[in-house]
Amino acid sequence: MNEDEIAPALQVIVLGSGGGPDESNTTAFLVRSVAQEWRKGSIIAVDAGVHQSSIKQLLQDAWPSETPKPPFTLTTGPFAGLPLPCDSPRANAAHISCSLVDSILVTHPHLDHISGFVVNTAGFPGTRPKKVAALPSTIQALKTHIFNNVIWPNLSDENNGAGLLTYLRLVEGGSPALGDGEGRGYSEICDGLLIKAWSVSHGHCIEKHSHRGSASSASTRWGSHDASSQASRRDPHGPTSQPLRASSLLGQITFGPGSPQPEQEKVCVYDSSAYFIQDAATRREVLIFGDVEPDSISLSPRNYQIWQEAAPKIATGNLKAIFIECSYDDSQCDDRLFGHLKPLYLMQELQALAGHVQLARNTRIMESESKKRKRMGSVADELPHRVPSNPGLESPVSPKTIKASMVGDANLPGPDTPHLSTPTAELSLRDLEAATSYPSPSSTKQLEGLKVVIIHVKDRLTDGPPVGDTILQELQDYEKDAQLGCEFIISQKGHSFYL
Repeated sequence: MNEDEIAPALQVIVLGSGGGPDESNTTAFLVRSVAQEWRKGSIIAVDAGVHQSSIKQLLQDAWPSETPKPPFTLTTGPFAGLPLPCDSPRANAAHISCSLVDSILVTHPHLDHISGFVVNTAGFPGTRPKKVAALPSTIQALKTHIFNNVIWPNLSDENNGAGLLTYLRLVEGGSPALGDGEGRGYSEICDGLLIKAWSVSHGHCIEKHSHRGSASSASTRWGSHDASSQASRRDPHGPTSQPLRASSLLGQITFGPGSPQPEQEKVCVYDSSAYFIQDAATRREVLIFGDVEPDSISLSPRNYQIWQEAAPKIATGNLKAIFIECSYDDSQCDDRLFGHLKPLYLMQELQALAGHVQLARNTRIMESESKKRKRMGSVADELPHRVPSNPGLESPVSPKTIKASMVGDANLPGPDTPHLSTPTAELSLRDLEAATSYPSPSSTKQLEGLKVVIIHVKDRLTDGPPVGDTILQELQDYEKDAQLGCEFIISQKGHSFYL
């Protein structure tokens, strides 16, 4: 293993690891490219349920017993190596928020993911607007329900606002016009970092009415479908089959597919998102989810799209970690998951991912073998071919006719040549089966080397072991049977991951 493969390219700092109800530890991360070395504007925040207060606390925890004269560099903690220009943790935390954090990626507009940056923004004017990047539906929710001069002042640069924020609306799945190769579809969010966003389902609302998915026919969103056609939206080629929800077909069973419905059902699935964050220099990546529910019980299953995107990156070793929520342990009943995961369903999702990784590896093998056959074919084409004399061929004939007769007559002598690959003969039936086969029980350790960092754990605020410990134990018990090979980590505020 060379130095480039082991040198870290990305750092992820956990500012908040919980999903409530403790408001001091809600979801928030900082991500930077190590190559940028703490330069101005080189850090992005992913969600900000907490922000400034958590940065200040982490600086205090690593503060030297005797404060050196600034500027000085911290030697411990998640901000080790960062030159600090001020005397106090409070002032240096403001420096990090104002000068180093260039953009905020918002997964969805729930308060436990945005409250920190909403409150902080008004206090740090800075010299340029802070970029708030998200899918268009999330931006619209922030504009309509948060920065609306009622809940909070309009601090954006739209609709005659104060201009402290500027909105960056992302294209779901990445823009095909941006980037190329492994960076195709990625947007440069700051120096050294590229991002791609996908939408995921965060469950449906808890109001007492019939529900439809956010991708319903009433939606104008691209790729919209009615919730009654769940089978068509599930991955038709995915490695795991998922049961259909009987309730999604209730309308058709009762009224028939063409019958008028007595009442228009509401569109009420909460959309969240997940971000692929890529280091521009090394193509190393991390995947960070917002709140998400399992595809198997979702009205709008979309996780499989992300697993399809992630699988080749894991197969090549570029995707090093997945930060994904697991809010509850397995004692939480399904109807009280509220659009979240528990260990049973997280393992189900990871097994689906492992199947796609197996498929990606098989595809890579087949592509490699195909290239070898093509090279062998090109060598064969360069060898001299002897056309045998045949008394029956008195008159001149075209080379194509001679070639066809040679192929058709097995008794004709000729030189032994390697297999000549043709467009129709590159993949045999056995090759095709190998490329599309899914993991057998012996195909284990497909996720070996991958860190699965658990976020958004909801504290019960009771005596006894922390719920995170229970979740970790349940995941490890499942892993004994599944043998995926990944490492499970329960995140804590102040954790720093170099990837």
